[in-house]
Amino acid sequence: MKIDIEKIQKYLMEIKARHHEITELLKKCSDADLLEDPWVLKGLKYSLVEIAEAMANILQHLLAKDRGEPVTGYVETVIRAGETGILPNPLSKKIRPFC
Repeated sequence: MKIDIEKIQKYLMEIKARHHEITELLKKCSDADLLEDPWVLKGLKYSLVEIAEAMANILQHLLAKDRGEPVTGYVETVIRAGETGILPNPLSKKIRPFC
């Protein structure tokens, strides 16, 4: 099976865009804003969720196309990525709580 480089690049661009949004939001907001305005915190959380989803989509694609292992769910994806060496196993264990 063949890895779709364009698909991977699309997900990486999503990650970069969300990272940029988070950086800009944190530059504009003080610590007080983060505590007082629930929408700022919700926006940050949503951006982090989108990053986690894009990361998991990349891993799912690599597992399916490169390793021939279709997986379902983000937790299984991260576990299998660690077990198969796509991610270092210690990193896989660290990011499981984000899935």
